[in-house]
Amino acid sequence: MLAVALPGSLLLTTPNPAVAQESGETITVLDPIVVTGSSSGVPDPRDATRLLPAASGGQVATGSQLGILGNRDTMSSPFNVTSYTAKLIADTQARSIADVAASDPSVRAIFPRSSYRDVYSIRGFNLFSYNMGFDGLYGIAPKQRFPAELAERIEILKGPDTFLNGIALGGSVGGAINIIPKRATDNPVTSVTTSYVSDGNMGTHLDFGRRFGSRNEFGVRFNGIMRGGDLAIDDQSDRLGAGSLSLDYQGDRFRFYGDFGYVNERFDAPDWAVTVAPGVTRVPVPSSTASLSQPWAWVKTKDAYGVVRAEYDLSDNWTVFSAFGISSTETTGIFVQPTRLQANGNFIGSIASFPSAGVHYSGQAGVRGRFETGPIEHNVTVAIARWNQDLKATRTGLGTFPSNIFNPVIIPRPDSSSIIDLDDIHRTAEHRFTSLVFADTLEMFDDRLLVTLGGRLQNVVSTNFAATTGLETSSYDRTKFSPAAGAVFKLTDNISLYGNYVEALQQGTSAPATAKNYGETFAPIVSRQLEGGVKVDWGAWTTSVGVFQIEQPTGITDPFTNIYSQDGEQRNRGFEFNVAGEPFDGFRILGGLMLLDGRLTRTAGGKFNGNKAIGAPDYQINLGAEWDTPFIEGLTVSARMINTGTQFVDAANTQSIDSWTRFDVGARYVFERSEGKPITLRFAVENLLDTKYWASAASGQAAGISRGAPRTFLASTTFQF
Repeated sequence: MLAVALPGSLLLTTPNPAVAQESGETITVLDPIVVTGSSSGVPDPRDATRLLPAASGGQVATGSQLGILGNRDTMSSPFNVTSYTAKLIADTQARSIADVAASDPSVRAIFPRSSYRDVYSIRGFNLFSYNMGFDGLYGIAPKQRFPAELAERIEILKGPDTFLNGIALGGSVGGAINIIPKRATDNPVTSVTTSYVSDGNMGTHLDFGRRFGSRNEFGVRFNGIMRGGDLAIDDQSDRLGAGSLSLDYQGDRFRFYGDFGYVNERFDAPDWAVTVAPGVTRVPVPSSTASLSQPWAWVKTKDAYGVVRAEYDLSDNWTVFSAFGISSTETTGIFVQPTRLQANGNFIGSIASFPSAGVHYSGQAGVRGRFETGPIEHNVTVAIARWNQDLKATRTGLGTFPSNIFNPVIIPRPDSSSIIDLDDIHRTAEHRFTSLVFADTLEMFDDRLLVTLGGRLQNVVSTNFAATTGLETSSYDRTKFSPAAGAVFKLTDNISLYGNYVEALQQGTSAPATAKNYGETFAPIVSRQLEGGVKVDWGAWTTSVGVFQIEQPTGITDPFTNIYSQDGEQRNRGFEFNVAGEPFDGFRILGGLMLLDGRLTRTAGGKFNGNKAIGAPDYQINLGAEWDTPFIEGLTVSARMINTGTQFVDAANTQSIDSWTRFDVGARYVFERSEGKPITLRFAVENLLDTKYWASAASGQAAGISRGAPRTFLASTTFQF
């Protein structure tokens, strides 16, 4: 949500799609131009997909993509969004989206960083990595983990996004994450970055970009990453190969983009979420580097994706657009989940194989336009969207073994002959999401009042099949309309009040086998949010304050009738404060806090009504700072504190994990060459004090507790040519 307002104009640069984009590890600073179509912060239809420039300090952008609304500067947005830049990604040496999200006080990773995938909590609700958007399209980004070095921006929206982006497979109740890929900039880009992560993981990243043609109308950007080696936790290692290619054409009225990528990663001895045995009220904490897995455990993921996008300006005020993407994903391996953790550290290791694969098709088409009715200016968007998913997955148990977190045991590799190969698994699910969306942002009172009204009519067709036989087991076809309203009132050129009402739409659940109505499917689940706040632009830095309430229905089984229904509910109320920018020359800040009251408001038989929700801490605090030292030119030092309150592990609120605080420090030095571009040296330590802690608790598909990452040393050098 953090940005610098630009009163009276919309700041853009050049007719390229890479407006003020960061060139890999550096920012390309271009001369600004003023787009005169609107002074409200709502861009002309032809400029709706152009990136807005970085804010003061370069760590966040002045605006972000709001789905079908297009890019909006933050002071004109009725939502809370933070757009993290490629500069922040490079300077923090982020390897995945979770490393970027570590700067956001409303977000926490709820799966171990020392695993092969990322799962998040935003405003106290789960978000899986396969629900991330890729340039506004769902189903395209790699399923388990996305290398942060391939991204130009990481945009984190707080609150439901069904209206903006459509339904997500697992739902996006508390917020959403959108990845903006790197594209060619006007200035040539050639850089090589070498990296080191303790205890011996080495990597190389190549970033190359050029524009061609008499008017620079053709662009190409390539990024390639290779890294591998041992990690800080015993027995763990990681090998990654990833690449992305972006092609674009910028004509007078026609623009075309093609973004393609491939990620192949193998993770040995991955961590997993840990379940706690009933009755354990004091949860023990293992050594930060002890392996709770096995040396022979491994997970391999492969993802390939491609998106083509086109825009054509019918006139200065009307633009048609379309996009189509396809992706494939595959995950195989053997993992160990620690279960039934006891107070003395004993646990049962559960060995399993969980192969999965899928093919996704995602697309949208629509028109954006601007017109006036008397004193009101309308900015309208009408679009249709479609997301097809064909999935297959199964699970094979391979036995259990006893162990202890303080004295882990190593056992022989189990017989894996019973594992079902992916090629032998039938499809297990087909999902078809189709929607029609309409939005109108009305500009009134000399553009001081912006009111956005609209909604999305979403159709969900879902069919499930048995993995071994391919026979249909359940299905439903439901349609639901999700309305939305948002408003921004600009008290002054640098103070904006904002508010919104939005809904999240999730697939309806099915009654479990233990219920009397086993197999019954339910209508899509509707979660509702009310939010309001104020944003202030102080010039070189910004602050924002907001409050929100989200109500999410949940499934429960009546203890008396044994009938399953969607009559449960969790309600999260919260307060957010964010700050970003450069309040003093050479001194930058980024962070804030979230106060959260997550409650179970309706539970089975009312047994846990009023209890704290699982994994909903009372507070989350992030505060980062950078200082360009005056005594050594080119040297910057940094520090960050991440603090999270106590979290309950069970609905009864009898089990909990302690609050925790993590400190990170770093430094970078820019060596200016007399006859060439600079070299940047970086060094950082995450978890400086090597604190042992459980980082998060969660329910649902990520149920369990996840430990924090150990002390990790990072070093990198970027050579620019």
